[in-house]
Amino acid sequence: MVSPRSPSHHRVHAEHLVLAGARCLAVSHRPTGPVRGALLLFPALAEELNKTRRATTLAAQAMAEQGLAVLQVDWQGSGDSEGDFAEADWAAWLAQAAAARAWWADQHPGRPLLAWGVRAGCLMASALDADAPWDGQLWWQPVAKGQTHWQQWLRLKQAAGLADGGSERTRLEDVAQRGDTLEIAGYTFAPGWVQGLVASELKPPQGPTLWLEATRQTPPALLPASAAGLARWNAPSLQARALNDPAPWAVAELEDCPALTQASLDWWNTQWPQ
Repeated sequence: MVSPRSPSHHRVHAEHLVLAGARCLAVSHRPTGPVRGALLLFPALAEELNKTRRATTLAAQAMAEQGLAVLQVDWQGSGDSEGDFAEADWAAWLAQAAAARAWWADQHPGRPLLAWGVRAGCLMASALDADAPWDGQLWWQPVAKGQTHWQQWLRLKQAAGLADGGSERTRLEDVAQRGDTLEIAGYTFAPGWVQGLVASELKPPQGPTLWLEATRQTPPALLPASAAGLARWNAPSLQARALNDPAPWAVAELEDCPALTQASLDWWNTQWPQ
């Protein structure tokens, strides 16, 4: 299992990068020794980003301890980057991600470059893979369809309407299409962002990919929808596993993901042995 080691085995550096015209906070976790490969993290969205920050940070540190450089970027208007979430645009985020990918690749020439997606961040990683294949992808609890993810927020909004005596009567599905913003759980969703998310869908990866899900079920098993989708893909380069691990994106407490982290490292060592 992953065990903590001295911080001297890796370096952490935070800076603002100008990516596609936007100033985005980027945190890099770099080994002090030789770099075996580089990963670009595509974090979860909105409140799930806050819930998973601890888990991804600890995992990035563990990866750096094993010789993997990890870049964590908050896209414009999210996390600690400049701008407001209400002004976020999905196409702009993809442009920022493409710029971050190019910059990180330049930092580590000749090394495998992988996308590491968490939840709906996997949708962004998959979109870039369609344009220029990654050397590999790592997906944690991937969201297969942006439409499904958006429906989760709509249910929160509808539940709030019921709590207010049923005042929420509009067809929420049509709000973004009309060009309106929508307030849900403290976030203001812009129509361009919503439309981009809803149109997104995971595509069969073009290179080695590991799909991991966290579950409390014993024995662990993939979600039925995941298993059905994977069967339709029939992608030989993709491995999928469910593991007993906390799911920080779905709970109120801050949790880490030691089993997902260890499985990620084991997969890396199998695909790109030293």
